[in-house]
Amino acid sequence: MFLTGVAVAVQAQEKEKQSLKDLLYSGKLKKDSAGVIRKTDDLSKKIDTASKKEIKPVETNTKPANVQQENVVVQKMDTVANATTSGVVAPTTKTDSVANIATPANTAPPKSNAKLWKDYTDNLVKTLEEQVLKSKQIKKNTYFIIVDYEIGTDGQVTFGNVDASPENSFLQAQIRQILDSTPLRMNPSLDSNNQPKKLKRKGQFTVTKE
Repeated sequence: MFLTGVAVAVQAQEKEKQSLKDLLYSGKLKKDSAGVIRKTDDLSKKIDTASKKEIKPVETNTKPANVQQENVVVQKMDTVANATTSGVVAPTTKTDSVANIATPANTAPPKSNAKLWKDYTDNLVKTLEEQVLKSKQIKKNTYFIIVDYEIGTDGQVTFGNVDASPENSFLQAQIRQILDSTPLRMNPSLDSNNQPKKLKRKGQFTVTKE
């Protein structure tokens, strides 16, 4: 029994020493003027109850350089995206300007005088069939018509004699009247100096009354 009591007392002293060490190293134990702590001292009076406040790091609005750079890149990308969606057209390059030059429309080559004469006489024949050939003064037949005309320096055509074979004065007079009331312009003829000159020609066509 005696040994047991001694062991318990030793353990109690060891715990007290350990508690004293914990309090001393943790900074909670007050230091007196002599700086000596005895076993008989009341440790509760020497404990510093004023707990130290944890110092938090000061937060600043300054962001790391790499974060700022990323934000700048994002803002630039947003600006470009907004410009695209809002219909802002990016400046065109020199290549784009060349590509956007309007291509001249393909203009048809000027008609030759032969083509101009054929188009003119085709319309003339149509008019004769609708308005003249119905007359009883024209018999059923195919009439071969020859017209004298002159092309002026400005291309304007002046008509002369009108001949028909077989001959029919009524038909000839009607053709001449239509010619005079329907102007025709052709390409002027050029001389050796590349200057326009007057040119007399004969044109022909046929008309048929069935």
